[in-house]
Amino acid sequence: MKKKFEIKSLFTATNILIVILIVFYFLDRFLPFPEGYSGYNAWADDLPPAFNYIFGTCGGLLTNYMARGEILQNGTAIYRSFTLMFLHGHILHLIANVVGLYFIGNYAEKRFGWWLTYIIYFTVGFLESFITDPLFLAIAPSQSAIVTEQASMGASGGIFGLIGALLAAIFFDIKSFKKIGLPTIIVSAAYGFLTTYVVSFGWTTVCHNVAFVLGLAVGTLIILPFFLLKKSKFAPAVNTQLQPKENDDTQDKQIGEDYT
Repeated sequence: MKKKFEIKSLFTATNILIVILIVFYFLDRFLPFPEGYSGYNAWADDLPPAFNYIFGTCGGLLTNYMARGEILQNGTAIYRSFTLMFLHGHILHLIANVVGLYFIGNYAEKRFGWWLTYIIYFTVGFLESFITDPLFLAIAPSQSAIVTEQASMGASGGIFGLIGALLAAIFFDIKSFKKIGLPTIIVSAAYGFLTTYVVSFGWTTVCHNVAFVLGLAVGTLIILPFFLLKKSKFAPAVNTQLQPKENDDTQDKQIGEDYT
């Protein structure tokens, strides 16, 4: 029997965060600058005005105060490693992360619960911002301009952290892979591959790889105690062959509700 759609199912922490990201994007791109403002301005003089407005290479008031980068005044302040996750540089950047977050974030929320999902999301995104730049400069010192002349922003660090944490959870409970919807698998694979190895190389590749590894590490640290104690939904399924079949059916139904 097909499950009836309920409007309240749309009110997840992930979907609320997506709305916040969209609102912040438009505020950042189109809020007017205050009189006498001399901070960051994303407007590209060598591009037609229509291009600037359509693709979002204009504005930048929130970027000036929330993104991270040496080109910004006080641009390496610690708080920016958190606030940069609410901003995006252009419309395609926003769309890619919103689509990825919708599928990956909502699945993680069903698997871990909303509060643990976003502890992982923000923790990984925050830590990754301190590792990526030094690592990239060590690997490619000739491309230092990417770090010193651009503002860093975007939700992809947190999203890749969730991917890493979810893979850690699957490792401890391999049967749960069958419970993931096909659209989530396809979008996760496409998002990871396209945003890292097709759309851009260099700094972005380092950023996403760092976030992914951090997600694996954080996810493992969170899940390992449950695995060792064989408690909670993070542990592998307990052998129930000696239990009545009715109990087995009930357990399967509960697991299916957790992961679908």
